[in-house]
Amino acid sequence: MLVTRQQLLLVLLITAFYLVGQLLAGTEVTVAALFALAILFGILSIFAGGGLRSAFGFLNAMLIGKFLLIAVAIKVMLLEPADGTLSAPRTTAMVMAIGFGGLLIGTTMQSHLSCPQSLSMNRPFSDRMLLCFSIVLFAMSYLGYFAAMIPSTQGEGIRTGGWVGIARGFGSLISLSIVPPMLYLWRIKSHRWMTHPVILGMLAWSTLVGIFSTSKQEAMEPLALYGLVGLLRYGWRDLRIWSLFSLAALYYALIVFPYSQYVRIAGAREGTFEHRIEITKDTFWRMASDSQFRSTVSNRVETPGYFNQEILSPFGRFAMVGEADKLISATERQRAFTGWETITWGLKLLTPSFLSPDKPIFEAGNYLGHITGEIGRTDSYTQLSYGAMANFYNAFSFMGVLVGTPLFFGAFYYWIRIFLGEAKWDGMPTTSTLWFIWLISLFQHSIVELTVSGLIASLSFPFVLAILCVAAKWLCLFLPQKTKLYEDFVGEQV
Repeated sequence: MLVTRQQLLLVLLITAFYLVGQLLAGTEVTVAALFALAILFGILSIFAGGGLRSAFGFLNAMLIGKFLLIAVAIKVMLLEPADGTLSAPRTTAMVMAIGFGGLLIGTTMQSHLSCPQSLSMNRPFSDRMLLCFSIVLFAMSYLGYFAAMIPSTQGEGIRTGGWVGIARGFGSLISLSIVPPMLYLWRIKSHRWMTHPVILGMLAWSTLVGIFSTSKQEAMEPLALYGLVGLLRYGWRDLRIWSLFSLAALYYALIVFPYSQYVRIAGAREGTFEHRIEITKDTFWRMASDSQFRSTVSNRVETPGYFNQEILSPFGRFAMVGEADKLISATERQRAFTGWETITWGLKLLTPSFLSPDKPIFEAGNYLGHITGEIGRTDSYTQLSYGAMANFYNAFSFMGVLVGTPLFFGAFYYWIRIFLGEAKWDGMPTTSTLWFIWLISLFQHSIVELTVSGLIASLSFPFVLAILCVAAKWLCLFLPQKTKLYEDFVGEQV
């Protein structure tokens, strides 16, 4: 881990700010010190992962940012104690300090291990290969997404394994499908690379599908990735990009958040395709055009969280320390330590269904939700988010966090390195940049919110990626040198 003297001084100043700010806001001294220590370890883990230009550094930034940096900063600005809404503040703070210390150790350890390059897909793509990859990703991801929904729309309930499991793997990549064509247009130096009709059409389509999905993440991720690629090219000082992000945040807070919280209980996840489309269309239109309906729904779905203020309810996922506290406090209070149960759960999810027909359908979020009491006894589908560190505490108390966090994140990042190497943002629309954005898109949400079992199950991503690359190479053999799509793109080249 290379940290300059100036960077180390900046990290220490940020840590001191959070410590002093918490104390001035009335946070208990022990809790404030442990949170500050966790923040110190978390920021250092960004440097250990290679900085914000590296995929691992960026993912570590998402972890510390969504758990503590944003949440505690807002508490300090509101002059509220950081532990005021926590049920087990000292225990939770200790888990955060140990957990982010483990993240720092695990990230550092794996970076010093030599890694084989024979399986790495982080190799240069030609312009033609990148175009073919764009086509294949778009087609296979959306085919997989809608195919995976067929059983539930036919009244067969939720299925896993077999062709449905494969389709779901490809379907999880729909948001990313806008990135390769943007990089392609950037590479050929198109004047309208962000406003090209194909890009705007894909953005509109992916946004509509995200609304149909009723998922906040799928509704916002295409827009976020569109803005991220623009940010990577134009830099942090471009006002157009920040205007886009500001409008997106407003759109999320006023429409997407209350819409997604309400529409899923209004029947948009049940019935045929036609039934779901009708409900989502009606609900979204009323949410966007009827201020009274929007206000009524917002009052119904907003629930107190870590911030304990209605206006901040849409941003509860930027205060994951509050969610982790729910599981930690319930485990401590009930002595409900689950041992290897929720850890080996992930290995069962990875096992093909023909070898394990009775394997779980989902990760362990629902199982842990029953421990916290947030889920009804008959609910076996709702998945709640607590994060891997709280999961390790639930499994083996503090020892689980101390040993499990560095080993797990070290192994997790090393596994990624085997297939995608050192994916970094290098300032150009290269393959390394593509995999950098890929990893951020794929894991920026899951690495923060999923249980250990869910993260273990996600280790199958290289197989999906390999199929896409092989399919793209196959398409290159048949795609004519001059196609209408190719001419539309290249015709704008400088």
